[in-house]
Amino acid sequence: MAAETGARAPDVARLKRYFEEARDLTQEARTQAMIDQDYYDGNQWTAAERAALRLRRQPDIVVNRIKPAVNGIIGVSEKGRSDPRAYPRTPKDDDAAAVATDVLRFIADHNRLHRIKQDCFADMLTPGTMAALVGVDGDGQVEVAQVRWEEFFADPRARRRDFKDARYLGVAKWMYADDIGSMYPAAKDEIEAAVEAGPPGSALSIDVSFADRPGDRAAIWCDRRRRRLMVVEIYYREGGTWMRCVFHGQGVLEAGPSPYHDAKGRPDCPIEAQSAYVDRQNNRYGVVRDMRGPQDEINKRRSKLLHLISVSQVEATDPASVETSAETARAEAARPDGVIPFGWRRVSTADVAAGQAQLLAEAKGEIERMGPNPAVLGRASEDASGRALLTRQQAGLVELALLYGGLEDWELRIYRQCWARARQFWRAPQFIRVTDDAQAPRFVQLNEPVMGEAGQGVLGYRNAIAEMDVDIILETTPDVGTLAQEQFSELARLAGANPAWAAQLGFETLIEMSSIPRKRQILETLKARREAAAQTTLPASA
Repeated sequence: MAAETGARAPDVARLKRYFEEARDLTQEARTQAMIDQDYYDGNQWTAAERAALRLRRQPDIVVNRIKPAVNGIIGVSEKGRSDPRAYPRTPKDDDAAAVATDVLRFIADHNRLHRIKQDCFADMLTPGTMAALVGVDGDGQVEVAQVRWEEFFADPRARRRDFKDARYLGVAKWMYADDIGSMYPAAKDEIEAAVEAGPPGSALSIDVSFADRPGDRAAIWCDRRRRRLMVVEIYYREGGTWMRCVFHGQGVLEAGPSPYHDAKGRPDCPIEAQSAYVDRQNNRYGVVRDMRGPQDEINKRRSKLLHLISVSQVEATDPASVETSAETARAEAARPDGVIPFGWRRVSTADVAAGQAQLLAEAKGEIERMGPNPAVLGRASEDASGRALLTRQQAGLVELALLYGGLEDWELRIYRQCWARARQFWRAPQFIRVTDDAQAPRFVQLNEPVMGEAGQGVLGYRNAIAEMDVDIILETTPDVGTLAQEQFSELARLAGANPAWAAQLGFETLIEMSSIPRKRQILETLKARREAAAQTTLPASA
């Protein structure tokens, strides 16, 4: 959504300094974040370490325990269901609250917010920071877009994990010149000139996290060969007002107050960000940072253990009577059917291997403790009751409460931004489809004109979004399926053991207490068949 150009031109030099400040002061944190991402992807040996292992003929094994741990944390968030809910601020807003709830659910379905939430949570756990921008598209529909961690930058002096104390936040990304020209037709000639002339001054950054990828050279404001420009969209506070500026290396594309308003109609920053952890130097990081040490130990001890098992050591029993060289004896010892020459014997390394195996098991246990335990993931013993499983899951989630609390707070802020966008931009009449019941979708009309008598015209609007005054909260429902399933299984077992009691209870009652899908439709079908059968038997009984 384009912003109106303000009367006063922005201080582009100061905005560039903001970006350069965020780039330079977070360079070490971003470098470590890229290493964290490499560990998640399984790139866990350096080139020097691989070279040293090749000299020793030792395998460079990677047993990636980080990826399952991170994926497990993400998977646990999928077990609980979170839904936005609007509550009225006054008694007369009851109907408005129901409509606002439908609006938020429609926006979530339209944007596939569930998938965006997963991708953003992965960014928070691995590189350490997730972000999303809530805006509107060309048709005025609310749009939620993930901001990848490599493209996101913020005030490096912000200390809060939710960035609410940041003076500025922004997005810096590489874009093709023709795409920028289509977005800003008035600046098309300026963009073409910037691509042809190249940027004045030095390179943009020595921080490779902002580099164009895949690339083969250092990043600069302009890549003439690929005809790409680095475009920065920054939101910053000036005099208590959130401003917005979009610029590249040689010019400004857009500037003025933020086009997005908060619930009170004031310019607001549409970017919502959250970090997993912040150290005392304001460096932001995720859960992978603490897993790297145990992961290195797992890889190196596993490699060393395999090397000890597959490579045999020999020693001379009587150096004076040795007739075979050490190389020959070592080669025979390495062969599965080799014969140890006279004067040599194989040296047992069982004690060293046992020590390596014990330390390897401790390293595995340490990294597993950092992720969700087997009970949380549903890998407990099959004979455990549902109540016992829930108790273990709740205990296992205690150490992850900080992460899930940050995710829930971020999601709530996203929904509040969505509601603010809808109130600001949805002024025309429109229908939205609500699919909370797959069998019976509902249609809700927004901003519906209320027509008067002939000649009176429009008297007002029903379900006017801009006039609704509600509070947005997030309702989180934990996964209680294991307990409900256990209760129903016990009921089914009792019914099978006592057929007379089961007949008295009724088949429909058992279906009602079950968790099978579409049970309401099944019950209605059984009821219709029973009524039809009763009608066909009436004439015979008469």
